[in-house]
Amino acid sequence: MMRYTLINNIEKIVIIFLENLISCSSGIFKFRRRRTMPLLERIVTYRLLSFQRSSLCFYILMEVHKILLSGGVCTLRELFYNDPAKCCKTVSICSSLKDVCALLHTTPWNLRIFASGKGLIAGAIRFLMINGDMIDCYTYGGAVVLPQDQNSIDRLETSASFVLLVEKNTIFSKLLSQKIFEVIGVDIILITGKGYPDLCTRYIVNRLSADHKLPVYALFDADPHGIDILLTYQFGSQKMSREMLKNLICPHIRWLGIHPTELKMFNFSSMALTESDNRKLQNMLGYNHLKFSLRSELQTLQTLQRKAHIDDLNSISNNFLINDYVPNKIRRNLVI
Repeated sequence: MMRYTLINNIEKIVIIFLENLISCSSGIFKFRRRRTMPLLERIVTYRLLSFQRSSLCFYILMEVHKILLSGGVCTLRELFYNDPAKCCKTVSICSSLKDVCALLHTTPWNLRIFASGKGLIAGAIRFLMINGDMIDCYTYGGAVVLPQDQNSIDRLETSASFVLLVEKNTIFSKLLSQKIFEVIGVDIILITGKGYPDLCTRYIVNRLSADHKLPVYALFDADPHGIDILLTYQFGSQKMSREMLKNLICPHIRWLGIHPTELKMFNFSSMALTESDNRKLQNMLGYNHLKFSLRSELQTLQTLQRKAHIDDLNSISNNFLINDYVPNKIRRNLVI
């Protein structure tokens, strides 16, 4: 039913695009208010700032319409390479996709558009798919690429006590090679989005926290980029619609470390913040939704003008991260 509703709404929107294109002499669309259609009421308040951005929205709407009619799927990379104008950047495609989601009041996965596989998962979890397939991380034991079609997942089964979310693939691989599941001694789930996470990684973290009530511990670098990625998991991207955010955020995530206040506690190397780091740091300090403890850590980072990476903990001892740092901080609840 949702599929046919989306197809119908796209056709209504495209008619308005074309009407305004014909009547518009300045190259900027001005939507006219039509009180007979609730969907169009939302479009009226949505401003498209330039002809290029409007044309990209039009292109994506056409592609989505074909996908929904055929029952297929599409990746962001395919949208980029299929662009008839051949003049847009990947970031423009992503931005226009968000515009389209806002216009249709839906999510990219409902439009059957997915990012290329990125997030990795391992540990005590299995995915039961709608088509009857199963992705069993219990049996496989190693890293599994997260499925990109959230709608294809029927349910998750897990016996885990908690989720350990790590920022980078290097740490994810290091923890697996050090047999973290044996060392920790209880069933856990290990996840990484390999930097800034894709939508599926955020969706899975959300479900494990919201549906399965698992605590999510986050292991991120003590630098502005690491903390910004943490905030992406916790609060989402600023430009995302409320409809998307409710399935993608994990507001109760527990920041395990590295905390900037720990830089003087451990004898490992640190680096000076760059000009770019300080700009990002200043931008984050302007967020109104930060809790006091996290804001305090950001201010410490600003005062110290130093940053450190999770990898640096290995300089203390080869297995310090899994033998000492992670289990002790979880046991003593030293989280933010």
